Amino acid sequence: MTPNTLSALIVTYNGWHYLNTCLRSIEASDHPVTEIVVVDNGSIDGTAEKLHAAYPGVRLIHNAGNAGFIRAVNQGLAAVTGERILLLDVDTELRRNAIGILSRFLDTHPEVSLVVPRTYDADGQVQETARQFPSAMNGLFGRQSLLTRLFPGNPFSNRYLSRHYLQSAAPFPVEMVSAACILLRRRLVDDVGGLDEGFSRYVGYWSDADWCKRIQATGALAYCVPEAVIIHHEQNKPHRKKNPTRIVEFHTGAHRFYRRHYTFGWLDPRSLAAALLLGLRAALLLGLNALKKEEVASVDPLSQQKEENVQ
Repeated sequence: MTPNTLSALIVTYNGWHYLNTCLRSIEASDHPVTEIVVVDNGSIDGTAEKLHAAYPGVRLIHNAGNAGFIRAVNQGLAAVTGERILLLDVDTELRRNAIGILSRFLDTHPEVSLVVPRTYDADGQVQETARQFPSAMNGLFGRQSLLTRLFPGNPFSNRYLSRHYLQSAAPFPVEMVSAACILLRRRLVDDVGGLDEGFSRYVGYWSDADWCKRIQATGALAYCVPEAVIIHHEQNKPHRKKNPTRIVEFHTGAHRFYRRHYTFGWLDPRSLAAALLLGLRAALLLGLNALKKEEVASVDPLSQQKEENVQ
C-alpha cells in the first residue's frame, strides 16, 4: 500500500438520496480520496444503476440480499486498498475540509491511530458521539435518557459524553466513537479485525463500541478533532416512537458488550445482574414507547441493518 492513500467506505441499503449527497460531499473535498467503495446490501431502489451512471469511478460491491451492516462493513474493510480508511454512514455529509483536517492530524500525530470529527444534526445540534466508555450509571444517564435531559449537568453524563470538551476547538482523546464517520489507519484492521459477526453477534447496536474496546486493548489512541465537521442525518430521536425490536436489540447489545468486556461470562453474578437490570429498563422503555402518539420514524437507509449505540 502506498503511504497516505485513503479509501472511503460506505454501506447502503435503499438509500440513494443519502448516498448521492454523501458522495457529492466526498467529491467536493479539498483532500484527495484514492478510492471510494460502496457496499450495497441488495437495494431495490435502483441504487446500483444510479451509482454506475452518476459515479462510474466508484467501486460497487453489490450483495444479492441484505447481509446486515456489520457483515457489509467487514466486506468493505477486506476490499479497500488504502493505507487509511474513512468509514462513513450513508446519511452523512462532510464539510469540504473535514477529510483534510482529519488526515493532517494523523500526519502530525503518528501515535494516534483513529480520529473522528465533530458531528452535528441537520439542525446544528452537536451529536455527542465522541465519548468515553460507559459506566453502570449510564444505564440511567445515557445520551438520550430522560434523566440526562432533565439533569444535563450531572457528572455521569458529563464524563460519558465528554461534555467538558463540548465547547473546545482543540482535539481531545476519546475512548468510544460512532461508526458514522471514522478515519483510521489500516493497521488497526490488521491488528484487531473488523466488527464482530461471530456467534451471538451484535445486530447493530454496540458493535462500534465493541470494536473501540478491542482497538483500545492494542494501545491505540483515538481522538476527536472538532475543527473537522460533518452532518449526520440521524433518524434516532428521543421524542420519536421507535420500532420495539430496536429497543430490544439495543439492550441485548448493551448486555453483550458489558458481559464480554467487564465480566467472566454468562454465569458471572455481574452479568446476571446486568441482564436483569437491562431487561427491566427495556420493559420500561417498551411501555413508554407504546404510549407515544407519534408515528414511527420514517425508515432510514440503514434501519434494517444498523443503529447507533447512542441511547
